[in-house]
Amino acid sequence: MRTPSLSNSLLRRFIGDRGGNFGIMTAIVAIPLMLGAGLAVDFSVARVEKTNLQQIADGAALAGAKIFDGTNLTEAKTTAQDYVKAYGSSIAFDATADGRTLKVTLNDKVDTAFMKIVNINTVDVGVASAAISPEKPTKVIFKPTQAQGYWYKKISIMVVRPNSTAEQVLGTIIYQPTTLNDSGQGTMTVDPSNGEIDLGKYTKLVLKMEIKDDYCGTGYSGSVSNNSKKKVTCTAVDEKTNKTLWQQKSVYTSTLRTDNPDQIDYLFVDGKQLKKGATYPLESYFGCGKTQSHAWEDGGGWERQDFFYTVSAVCGGAEGDFVRLTQ
Repeated sequence: MRTPSLSNSLLRRFIGDRGGNFGIMTAIVAIPLMLGAGLAVDFSVARVEKTNLQQIADGAALAGAKIFDGTNLTEAKTTAQDYVKAYGSSIAFDATADGRTLKVTLNDKVDTAFMKIVNINTVDVGVASAAISPEKPTKVIFKPTQAQGYWYKKISIMVVRPNSTAEQVLGTIIYQPTTLNDSGQGTMTVDPSNGEIDLGKYTKLVLKMEIKDDYCGTGYSGSVSNNSKKKVTCTAVDEKTNKTLWQQKSVYTSTLRTDNPDQIDYLFVDGKQLKKGATYPLESYFGCGKTQSHAWEDGGGWERQDFFYTVSAVCGGAEGDFVRLTQ
């Protein structure tokens, strides 16, 4: 039989032996530490994937809203979904509408690496985005109020239809000077006469001013009386008898367009001259539900403009160039 002193001595030696205890404690502590580190890694990967998914959702919302006009949800939804499919077929997609706003939601699963230890093989990530496309005019009431100046001018209101590059003329205004007194005065012919123009579906709206600086339209030669009346007379040129002169008189001296950034500063909106180089589409200067006053200089000088009109618009279509995220 061992004596108590011997037993106590053996117990103290066992307790004092830290080698085996340290290994056991390390093994016990290491498991949750490794699991915690693995969780951090997996969730970090999931956050990165969620950021990527958000960018896809934003792009899809913008793509769909660019063509969404509040009535064509199916078409806009298909466009947004096609955008998402380019990044992966596993992404769950949905799109809904709230007025003119297109909302896109995406959901996906991210594979885990360390969380599989506790039977968690994937992490769900979900994002949402929304975009709206501002309205654009579908009908305008275009009212020329005054035209003046020395030069003959033809103003055309044109649109480009979807899936086309051809410009379609919807209305014209012709100014014919009759005298050079008072810095040029004359007559104005408007078609359609009431100024109401249904624009329909279009991708581009443009005003074009064609100018002839010899006072008369194409195919005509102009002259001015040398008396105090300074009357303008237009004489038709016969192509058969003077083909060279007819060819000279059948072209415009210059052309101004509202879609030319180098010429947009010829246009004044509510008394304010537009900045040269601006690339905003013309319809953004028409407004919706209110009447604006415009003036257009023909290039002869900035001290006064030469063509004046008011325009009011009925809006409803989407303006894809200015689509923006709202969520």
